[in-house]
Amino acid sequence: MKNLTVLKVVSIIHILLTTLWSLWFFNELNDGKGWGMLFSVGLLAIGIIGLVVSWMLGVICKTVSQEQPKRIQNLIEVALVAGFIVFVAITY
Repeated sequence: MKNLTVLKVVSIIHILLTTLWSLWFFNELNDGKGWGMLFSVGLLAIGIIGLVVSWMLGVICKTVSQEQPKRIQNLIEVALVAGFIVFVAITY
């Protein structure tokens, strides 16, 4: 549990909710053309990219700061998550 960071938690929640949403609306997503399923895969990719970015930030923060790498990593990830939420809110 000590390895959880803000971006990991948000990404895991995003992947779980996207999977549940895709299963719940499978008939609407699978309309014969495949665009709905592609949309679901794209949403899952956003969650996976979040996990990869969190891992990369963890590696970078451990090499840069020996005293408080988790604190720096969480601050950067909070800024990324907040920026992404604002971007989505403004765009849509």
